[in-house]
Amino acid sequence: MAYIVGVPLLVLLAVIQATVLSNVRLLDGAPDLILLAVVAWALTGHARQAMAGALFGGLLIDLLSGLPLGATAIIMITVVYLVSLTAGRFWEANLLMPLTTVLWSSLLFHGLSLAVLLALGRPLELSFALGRVVLPSTFLNLILALPATQAASSLAETFYPPEVQI
Repeated sequence: MAYIVGVPLLVLLAVIQATVLSNVRLLDGAPDLILLAVVAWALTGHARQAMAGALFGGLLIDLLSGLPLGATAIIMITVVYLVSLTAGRFWEANLLMPLTTVLWSSLLFHGLSLAVLLALGRPLELSFALGRVVLPSTFLNLILALPATQAASSLAETFYPPEVQI
């Protein structure tokens, strides 16, 4: 059931990220909506679905960006796997946990993306990329981290309500 809602939601987020948010930027950085969605879903404890969403969402981003097809998907699956190691145990206990998770997830995502671009031989000025793209994008992701995790928590409760024993 979650896939029926998740796939169209990821498509919508990819379209918003590629169209609307390409014009709304902080320096040269923009929030990564698909990354936020799959990390937030992984934080709810649904790791397999989050990894499937990371694969699909990463392929969508690759179709709309300049990276080779599959590169972003592999990076997102790696990030979601590392997030899923907590298995949804910590973020509900502490308000700072989603922020911390999104912080290192965003830095890891952008760091691996820069590594792929460097491996492909694309010319990059690393200090420019870090200062004008990675840090502003991470900041915007941090601003959207709590709403994303709350929305994922609400969706998880809707699709997977707790069992009630009578």
